Amino acid sequence: MKTNMRNMVQPALEMMDFERTNRVPEMAGLKECSGEIMKGRHNIWYEYVPQCYDGTSPVPLVVQVHGGGHDGKRWANMTIWHELAERKGFIAVYPNSPEYGCWPCEEEDIRYLYDLIQLLCEKYAVDRSRIYMQGMSNGDMMTLAFSMRYPEVLAGAGYMSGPSAEEILDGDRPSGALPIVQMRGELDVNWGLTPGTEDVFKNRYEINDLNRKLWEDVNGIKGQIPSVSIRGKDNFLLYRGEKAPVIQWEIQGMGHREPVYGAQVLWDYLYAGTKRVNGQLSVDAQVYEKIADIDTVMIAAGSNKAYRSGAVITFGEMELAAAKIVLPTEGGHFCPVQLEEMCETEVMCVPAEFFVKAYGAELAYFEARDRAELKFPDGTCVKLLADSLLLEVNGQYQAMQKPCFLRCGVFYVPAEEFCRMVLGKQVSFADDVMCITDHYAVLGKYTARTVRELLGGSMRPRKRPEWK
Repeated sequence: MKTNMRNMVQPALEMMDFERTNRVPEMAGLKECSGEIMKGRHNIWYEYVPQCYDGTSPVPLVVQVHGGGHDGKRWANMTIWHELAERKGFIAVYPNSPEYGCWPCEEEDIRYLYDLIQLLCEKYAVDRSRIYMQGMSNGDMMTLAFSMRYPEVLAGAGYMSGPSAEEILDGDRPSGALPIVQMRGELDVNWGLTPGTEDVFKNRYEINDLNRKLWEDVNGIKGQIPSVSIRGKDNFLLYRGEKAPVIQWEIQGMGHREPVYGAQVLWDYLYAGTKRVNGQLSVDAQVYEKIADIDTVMIAAGSNKAYRSGAVITFGEMELAAAKIVLPTEGGHFCPVQLEEMCETEVMCVPAEFFVKAYGAELAYFEARDRAELKFPDGTCVKLLADSLLLEVNGQYQAMQKPCFLRCGVFYVPAEEFCRMVLGKQVSFADDVMCITDHYAVLGKYTARTVRELLGGSMRPRKRPEWK
C-alpha cells in the first residue's frame, strides 16, 4: 500500500502558536474562597498556602492582581507565584475583581483589597511587615491605585505592563514611600496609536516616565543617576532612593504581557529584601547589589559623555569630540546589489580618548595625530593608523572592517569592532545608543532613551513601522 504522506512532511519546518506557549506548573493546592467583603456582594478569591505553613510562625503574603478580561483562577494558572510560595514559604492570594473581569480602580476596589488583606491577616499568621502586591495590565493600574492610597500596608509593589496615564491618575499621587518594580516590555506601545503616529514608542515611554516620577518625591529619587544592569534581554534601571528604591525593568523585544518568570524577578530583586517594621521601611543591601553592573559602559550619538558604573563621565577634550554615526557614501561599491558588505554599512565611532576614561588606557599620538597608540591596564598595546583598517595588537597586524580617521584634530575609532575584537566585549545597540559589557546583554529602547537623556545625546528620526 502506497501513501503520499511522506511528501507532506517537512522536518525542517514547524508551525506553532507562540502566544499559547506560556504554560506553568499545575496549581495543586489552590483553594477557592468566598465571602461578603464588599457590602452586598459575593466576592471570590483564591488562596495558596504552602505545605510548610503550620500557623506557628508569621509568613509573608503576596497579593496577585489579575489583568483585564481575566479572574483570579485563570491568572493563577499563568504565573509561578504558587511555585515560589511553596519554595519560599509565603501565602499567595489571587482575588477576582468585583466587576466582571475588570478593575475600575475606584475607591470601593481599593477598599476591597484593603479589607481582603485584613481578613487574611486574621485568618492566617501573616507577617504584616512583609505584605506585597503585584498586578498585570489593568491589575497594574489597580495595584498602583492601592499602593498610592495605602503604601503603609505594603513592603513592596510590582507593576507589570499597565502604566497609568495622567487622565487615569486624575491627579492622584502616592501618600508615602514604597519600594517598587515597574516592568514594561520594550514593544508594549499600544496607547493612543493612530496611522498618523510619528513615533509609536513616544506616548508609552512618556507614560513610563510619569509612572516613575510619581515616586520621585516620596521615595527620594529625584535627580538621581540610575544604576544600570542588563542581563540578556532584561534591562534594569535602579534608582536607590533616599527612602525607598524604584526599579524600572524593561524586557527587550517583548510586548504587552507578563513574563512567565516575572514572579521570580520580583521576589529576588525586591520582595526578598524589603520589610516595613513598625511603619518604617527596611531595604536590604542585596536589593542594590543585584543591580550593579560595574562592567557596563554606554555611549550615545552626539554626546561626548559616557555612562559607566552609575556615573556620567566626559571623554572628549573638546565638546565636538563626541560619539558619532558615520554613514557610507552612496554608490561607492562595485557590486550593483547592496548586500550589507562592510563598505555599505554605518558605524558608530568614538574619540580615542574614550578608551582612556572608560577603560583606563594610556593614549599617545604620533605624526600629527595620524597615528595613535593605546596601552590598556592588562598590558595590551594597540597601534592605530588614520584612514586605515589596519591595526597592530601586541605586535601582530589585524584589520577592522571600518577605518579609524582623523577629523578636526580628533582621532576616531570604530567603537563596536574595536570593543569586540580587541577588548573582547559584548556590544548591542538601540536607537543610536551603544551598550558595551563583559556579558550577554541586549539593550532595550526605553533604557537607551533614559541613558541618552543623561548623556545629552541625539537620535535620528525613527522609521515608521508598517501599519496593519
